[in-house]
Amino acid sequence: MPMALKQQVVTARQQTRMGRPVDLAHLSSQTMGDAALEGEVLSMFCTQSQIYLKMMQHSCDVTNRIRAAHSLKGAARSIGAFALADRAAEVETAIHDGYGAVETELGRVLDYIATLR
Repeated sequence: MPMALKQQVVTARQQTRMGRPVDLAHLSSQTMGDAALEGEVLSMFCTQSQIYLKMMQHSCDVTNRIRAAHSLKGAARSIGAFALADRAAEVETAIHDGYGAVETELGRVLDYIATLR
């Protein structure tokens, strides 16, 4: 990735963290502006993200925890929840650490999504 583009991505993520936990412009670009599809995607995210969090917190298998963190990271990025994706990426590389930060940020994202309905 060219350095200028990488810096733009970092800046966008920082701005999203300070504002809304979901980048709605990103979500719209992912769904080609289809509001009904956005609603479906967000609904699926709400359900799946909670499953991933429980798997990360309660699985006895490290591999399953890492897979759940990886899945949450991808799902979060797909809807534009970049701060959540970053927290999940941190857990993906650590063992038994960072789950509280993931849970807190996921709560922020889910609360925000609830305001959109």
